[in-house]
Amino acid sequence: PAPFVGAGEPGGGPGLQLGRFGRKASVSTILQQTVGAYLEDMGITSTQLPDDNVHHLTPSSSTVDVAPDPEVSSATVQAVVHYLRALAPPAPGAEGTEGRQLFSQVKCDACHTPRLTTGPSPIPALAGRSVDLYSDLLLHDMGPELADGRPDEGASGSEWRTTPLWGLRLMRQFLNGDAFLLHDGRARTVDEAIRLHGGEASAVRAAYLALTPAQRTALLSFVESR
Repeated sequence: PAPFVGAGEPGGGPGLQLGRFGRKASVSTILQQTVGAYLEDMGITSTQLPDDNVHHLTPSSSTVDVAPDPEVSSATVQAVVHYLRALAPPAPGAEGTEGRQLFSQVKCDACHTPRLTTGPSPIPALAGRSVDLYSDLLLHDMGPELADGRPDEGASGSEWRTTPLWGLRLMRQFLNGDAFLLHDGRARTVDEAIRLHGGEASAVRAAYLALTPAQRTALLSFVESR
């Protein structure tokens, strides 16, 4: 964890901690993920990360915003963290039994684990809860098809955290009905995303491609119902 993450923060503490957040599971706490997003994605400094993110290729500091730093307080960050921590997962839509069975048959659930249980939490509503996450939250080598050549902490350029399969039934309600799947948004359909799976998922991809067109349709309908 970053130096500003206290030992009492879930996922904090001395030494290595298990990463759960980020495309490559390089972050172990929601706090660090939040302040990192403030700075890296929105250019907003916080009490935890008070220095502006100056682009290394910028020859002058004149492009740095003139707002006094930090731009958001620790109290604001903690309020956002609490909000994110308390968010409930989106409810799935109607799903077909055949699609669910095929999802398991071709071993999609080897990495997209259907259900995990939360650990202890000072918030009773979050402790020991079963969550239909469809992810093991672990890193897997997905082969050259999905490699970005960019290591992140201990993850290689071809390793990715299993993305949870939830909210997919809502994705076409936005962005003019388009889907932008995988880490770089290159896949426009779930079928295309599966076909780009390689490495550890090669056998699963082959099993999916061996299904009949009707079976693939049923499996895809199940995934998009999440």
